[in-house]
Amino acid sequence: MPSEETYFKHSLRVNDYLCQGCTTCMRTCPTRAIRIRGGKAIISDNKCVDCGECIKVCPHKAIYIKQDDFGLLFNYKYRVCLVPTTFIGQFEEKYKTRAIYSCIKKLGFTHIYEVEHEVSRMVDLYNLYMDEHPELTTFISPYCPAVTRLIQVRFPSLVDNVIHVRAPLELASRVITKRLMDEGASRPSIGVFYVTPCAAKIAAVKYPVSGKETYVSGVINMDFLYNKVLLMLHDSDKLTQPINHTLSSRDVLWPLSGGEAPHFRGAHYAVDGLRNVLEFLEKLEDEAVDAPGLVEMRICDQGCVGGVLTTNNRFVARKRLEYRARLFERLEHSKIRETGSDDCSLTDEMVDVMTIPEIKPRSIYKLNDDFAEAFKMAERMKKIEKALPGVNCSACGAPSCAALAEDIVRGDAGIDTCIFINRHSQASEDAIRSIWGDRVKTKEINKDNNGYDSQGNH
Repeated sequence: MPSEETYFKHSLRVNDYLCQGCTTCMRTCPTRAIRIRGGKAIISDNKCVDCGECIKVCPHKAIYIKQDDFGLLFNYKYRVCLVPTTFIGQFEEKYKTRAIYSCIKKLGFTHIYEVEHEVSRMVDLYNLYMDEHPELTTFISPYCPAVTRLIQVRFPSLVDNVIHVRAPLELASRVITKRLMDEGASRPSIGVFYVTPCAAKIAAVKYPVSGKETYVSGVINMDFLYNKVLLMLHDSDKLTQPINHTLSSRDVLWPLSGGEAPHFRGAHYAVDGLRNVLEFLEKLEDEAVDAPGLVEMRICDQGCVGGVLTTNNRFVARKRLEYRARLFERLEHSKIRETGSDDCSLTDEMVDVMTIPEIKPRSIYKLNDDFAEAFKMAERMKKIEKALPGVNCSACGAPSCAALAEDIVRGDAGIDTCIFINRHSQASEDAIRSIWGDRVKTKEINKDNNGYDSQGNH
């Protein structure tokens, strides 16, 4: 059988030394991307959407997110730290934003740029796309890359409902790069490093859905930078000003669940948390709910403050950002907030750069490019699944009997990996029945009573 096309890459890694093969991550994964092989978890490129759920549930801390080497920073003369407001929400209110930025610069960055400075342009891009597609009534925000990937692999019929626009960090990286080039810097001398709260945004940078070039030179895990800055804060005597600090109170709240709502008119829906997102998408696909307007979704509970690379409680971090937003609001009302000279208008070049021509469905259920062969494989998979016990015990290294049947037809497993089929003694069968009851039909290892051999063939 020809090798399966690889169309995704993921940023999650498994530490084989720590992994105990306990199946917790595998049974939790929403896209069935994890298998246990040789007593260790492995992650499928084509199915993983980098939601980070496996990191949250792993009892052995065996799954981690690989970041770029911090030393890459010094390959560039101009070193930009692309900071989301989520990062500021990790610190107690007693630490001023300027003090935090001062520490970041002491670590080696020459410039700081806030991602949410591009919110107004992103709103224009959203509105432009919605105006150009009157045939659609439901528009799904593209802000969370894990949601976009989840739709591609599990809900491919909804890909056209996703607003075909790249993430704000891409626009921010281009704006700051162009600004520095206008001041005389050469393109190769500029390095832009994004501080990420989650795995999905690393994947979005490294393996973008759009296929377009990124201006982000590297990614830094938020927990890594937070710990470095926190250690330095007591010694931040010299305060510095970021390159542009003109956020509005609404901009500050953009990464939170419900943060996009104040920027748009009309109906709006905010869904956060993996299980809630899955339920909403299922109902949307089945047309069980009517959701006209903008649907913003965040895989993480409460939005980006719930990302797996954040360090503080998501509810506390949300309150901190809301407090910061109130401060900005008071500054706006008193008209003493600094106003930058930056032109926030949307140019044709920005529209071209930020627009995604096509978001392709990447169904995890696709078995073969040849329809006739795929149909045969699907029929065989159904028959194999019927021959399996149906208890979904995960002892075979797959999350369910249906997943094992799929692995068998793909050639990734044999039917004898099922412990109910692969029995060697009456004691083994008695043990199985003591756990699962008489409803389980155990089979002989070489030829079961349905006529399948170890490879699932008649």
